Amino acid sequence: MTRGLDNLSLALFTALAPAGVVAFIIMALARLFAIDHERAVRIDRMIALPFAVALVGFIASATHLGTPANALHVFSGVGTSPLSNEVLAAVMFLFLAGSYWMVAFKVNFPDAAAKPWLLVACLAGIALLACTSQTYAVRTVPTWNTPYSPANLLLTGLFEGTVLSQLFLAAAKVPLSRWSFLLVGLGAASLAAGVVSMLAQNAYLASIANNEISAASLAPGYPLVIGIFALVGAGALLLDGWALRPRATECARLILRIAAAILAFAAVFATRIVFYNLHMTVGF
Repeated sequence: MTRGLDNLSLALFTALAPAGVVAFIIMALARLFAIDHERAVRIDRMIALPFAVALVGFIASATHLGTPANALHVFSGVGTSPLSNEVLAAVMFLFLAGSYWMVAFKVNFPDAAAKPWLLVACLAGIALLACTSQTYAVRTVPTWNTPYSPANLLLTGLFEGTVLSQLFLAAAKVPLSRWSFLLVGLGAASLAAGVVSMLAQNAYLASIANNEISAASLAPGYPLVIGIFALVGAGALLLDGWALRPRATECARLILRIAAAILAFAAVFATRIVFYNLHMTVGF
């Protein structure tokens, strides 16, 4: 039961935090290149949304540490432990993104301060993605210690993040125009690449076994989950594409993008649950 709850919390973290970081970076880029001051202000207000997504994911992941005291011990391994590096990167990103959002509520928040702040926050987000993708490179867990683990994490985060960013930019009343099609295309490319990576991982599982079981037996339904991920993810992208119709009302576009975000999260969350069910050590 405890392991199941741990898996759920970690699945929530890896389904939310990378997507939140990607959405934040996309919104930050929109803010950095915004010519209209009023549009920049609206983005500053709504940048709390991707920050909140990443924060919820981080809070969910903290539950598997047991007690707050354990969380403090994590920092003792910074530089040597991938988990410690991940936690430090998460704290830095959340601090920079959250403090930016709070300071941005100033009426006269100069670009000279806002843009460098956003750039540093984006770099911290990239560092978080890199550290999170390397956390599962554990030699004693051969089912995780493969190139597919970081690839799947980054590709699903990119896919979900592009879908979320369209919702958040719409909430900020940013006219996406051609950039919207670019985001849908980026989401489609990451979805397709994610499916290919997962299929390759599923095939690779047949070559992994320990003294008791084979890795493939840990997730016999993985091919079905991959199919669901592909179909549900494609559905999310179709909704985002449908929202781009010139005749669509603002209300209809918002509803379509909310539905797309829910589908994207559900598709990614299902794959993350399977990933944690694949935990298998070398010996027993």
